[in-house]
Amino acid sequence: MAKMQYGEGRFSEETEAQIIESTMTRDEKMQELIKKYFTGTDYFALRDRMIGSGAIGGKACGMLLARKIAEKELPAYQGYYEPHDSFYIGSDIFYTYIVANGCWDMRIAQRTEDGYFSEAGRLREGLLKGSFPSNIREQFRTMLDYFGQTPIIVRSSSFLEDGFGNAFAGKYESVFCANRGMPEERLAMFENAVRQVYASTMDISALEYRRQRGLEGKDEQMAVLVQRVSGSYYGNLYMPCAAGVGYSYSTYKLQKDIRPDEGMLRLVMGLGTKAVDRTENDYPRLVNLDRPTITMARNTAEKHRFSQHKIDVLDLEKNTLAEKDLEQVLPDIPEWLKRLLLEHDYEAEQRLYDSGRPRNVWFVSCQKLLEKETFTELMKALLRKLQQVYGNPVDIEYTVNCAENGDFMLNLLQCRPLYVGPEGGGIKVPLLKKENCFFDIHDACMGHSVCRKLDGAVLIDPKAYYEYPYARKPEVAGIIGKLNKHFNNQKEPQNILLIVPGRLGTSSPELGIPTTFADISGFCGICEVSDDRAGYMPELSFGSHMFQDLVEADIFYAAIDTARSTVYYQKEAFTQYPDIFTKLCPEEISLNYMISVYDFKDKDIYLWMDAPENHAACGIK
Repeated sequence: MAKMQYGEGRFSEETEAQIIESTMTRDEKMQELIKKYFTGTDYFALRDRMIGSGAIGGKACGMLLARKIAEKELPAYQGYYEPHDSFYIGSDIFYTYIVANGCWDMRIAQRTEDGYFSEAGRLREGLLKGSFPSNIREQFRTMLDYFGQTPIIVRSSSFLEDGFGNAFAGKYESVFCANRGMPEERLAMFENAVRQVYASTMDISALEYRRQRGLEGKDEQMAVLVQRVSGSYYGNLYMPCAAGVGYSYSTYKLQKDIRPDEGMLRLVMGLGTKAVDRTENDYPRLVNLDRPTITMARNTAEKHRFSQHKIDVLDLEKNTLAEKDLEQVLPDIPEWLKRLLLEHDYEAEQRLYDSGRPRNVWFVSCQKLLEKETFTELMKALLRKLQQVYGNPVDIEYTVNCAENGDFMLNLLQCRPLYVGPEGGGIKVPLLKKENCFFDIHDACMGHSVCRKLDGAVLIDPKAYYEYPYARKPEVAGIIGKLNKHFNNQKEPQNILLIVPGRLGTSSPELGIPTTFADISGFCGICEVSDDRAGYMPELSFGSHMFQDLVEADIFYAAIDTARSTVYYQKEAFTQYPDIFTKLCPEEISLNYMISVYDFKDKDIYLWMDAPENHAACGIK
């Protein structure tokens, strides 16, 4: 009816409001922006790509809105935008699926206070085992026929996702489908991907995130965004040239005089999953758009060491998402793309030549891409304009596909408001006597300015953790989770500092402790500590999902690299206080040599953070 009215020149504000409310978003700020940038034709085009009814969810809504803003506000760059090719599984299908598979009683039980966590596992299993009604499966088939055997990605797009104040960064699943094979095989893979997205609503970290923000009582229907994967074929591999995330405001400075409001990028070769997750020995290229070509590396060896060593691709032969060593990908990469994204480690090549084993040694830097002013100016202008229109800092996900002649296309995959903490400083770190100082750090901390009295600290000994059996290292993450729950359940809020070796939240236990957000959500601060004996190295990971969790939860973060001259760390200062680990975890008494919980009750021990100066300290006031 609305389409008919629009064709006749009649399209009332009431009709538009109904369409936005029912199909796109309930967020009032987003509704106003959509009204400003969308036309009736845009709404009808969206409806033509919907499967089922209901809303398309926050992620899809943010993607479409950001594209309209770029199209209308930055026309000079119009030729650089890759058009999207997306379908939307409406949020009503989520409820249809739950009812059709006998899971409604489980959902009602899970939404009670007692069942919020305890019933989640049962509901998750039910969501993973269900089947879709035949009429929905037919619509799935039609969509897959449209895509053919081009790879697709199935992404969460819930009611609450990507809104103002609630990013849900990395909380719900995104599943790549290589999408090769016979039609029924491709349908089965696609349906399984949708099930995984639905089931991720019951992940413990997602539930904890919602609880922290008072959203546990809100209706969380899950829509699904299905996108054609942006990329090209390289032999049996499929990937974009580069991808990543971008931020219109950066609290991470490679140099003191860099302007944070110029924005920053995390940039990787291949699929963008490496840009948002903390993975084994991999470092995305961090780009401050104020000076996009500079790095913190002092020499080629450091640039090589702190680079991306593995590439995420779609392996079309094995029909799956795969992580490949750079050396495995190189034979399929054309020379022009190598020159654009890679650099030679000439020092390593010279050593190999001298030893009689000459060969090329490449590493990922994306340097030549960053030297393209058109690319960096586009990213800067896009982030600036989106922040201006949203009236709030934003972060985006994107891919970049390049041609041999130097042309490139940008695909804007996602946009959401970014929480960066309260503005301003006002906190000055006092000059502490050496004997009263636990740590003092410059240029290696993140968060906003704060002065906070501490009630205690949890320390994991690096050497003991290193020597602990590999298969049992996840147990340490579980104990951290137990302590987190204990301190969360106190009548009065507890300010507890967590100090751990290496990278927290890593998928590789040899690099640190593989915690989830639910394990650390209640700590007031996180410190990652280097240790030469065990080879642990913290990572300043601004922009990863883990870091966004910390920022939104108002958790201080510091990377304590004891080899840096700007870092002072005195671990022994903690040991003068009572260790209550065995009292809190009597069943884990054998691990007291590795895990300590120091009680600062009635002591004047404080944590200070001066955000503008990137200076933090902890000690006795």
